[in-house]
Amino acid sequence: MIDPLDETLHDQPADAVGEAPRDERSILLVIVAGSELDFGRHFVLEREETTIGRGDGCGIVVHDAKASKAHCAVAVVLGSRGVERIEIRDLGTTNGTFVNGERADRATLMAGDKVRVGDTVLQLRYGDGIEREYHARLFQLAARDALTGLHNKRFIANELENQARIARRSGRPLSVILADIDDFKQVNDRFGHLAGDEYLAGFAGLLARTLREQDIAGRVGGEEFLVVLPETALDGALQLAERIRQGAADFALRRGNEEIRATLSAGVGQFASGLGGGQELLELVDRALYQAKREGKNRTKAWANGV
Repeated sequence: MIDPLDETLHDQPADAVGEAPRDERSILLVIVAGSELDFGRHFVLEREETTIGRGDGCGIVVHDAKASKAHCAVAVVLGSRGVERIEIRDLGTTNGTFVNGERADRATLMAGDKVRVGDTVLQLRYGDGIEREYHARLFQLAARDALTGLHNKRFIANELENQARIARRSGRPLSVILADIDDFKQVNDRFGHLAGDEYLAGFAGLLARTLREQDIAGRVGGEEFLVVLPETALDGALQLAERIRQGAADFALRRGNEEIRATLSAGVGQFASGLGGGQELLELVDRALYQAKREGKNRTKAWANGV
């Protein structure tokens, strides 16, 4: 009898036997400390110069209030043999740029060096495609909910606070939707938790397909979802919440000869200048959600004070 452990799977074509083409090594900056929104992100230095800061125009944008809008610049200096050196220079900041713990107006970076910008630390590395994929995967694992693929609670809460700061500073509208699937315990009790998980994953896909590119959705509880809507006023948020509610009402997951169906209630609100931050907006929208539940479920309610 043949032991299957004695066999080795072979998936390489016969004409591909030999040394595989070498993947071109890249110069990477990896965020190894700082905001939870940034931790694990990596950036390939493809330009001759890349600016790091909290401003939208930077090549590397960090969510760090202690970083200047344009904090420092990293230059890849090329020569006849390729990359000669990598330089970093501070852009006249108050808090300064630090390389390996020492303040530096200008410095040459080597592999492994750590650059601190505000509270954010970036490390210079060289990597191939496998390492780039590793860092991308690592960031996804840190930021995503394993069941639904949406952002997790920690990420979406931090993003809400960040967007609230932007809204307060710029005066641009920001709205949120807090949605909860009605009577979801009955789904679990009748069909089982595995079926309930499958329903949540299916609903999350429906939610993601309903949103625009700039909208940010996350799972914040068992069957509770938060959607952050930059550049969106209350009327637009209400319209989107209704589309999500109707989509949930139409969505069905077939299990054998039965269908799992549920409805959804949502609270909606727009950020106002008098609010302390994103968490305060979320608490008010949660009240609107609770009111929608009290009024019979399968509906949306808005918190409109101060808007």
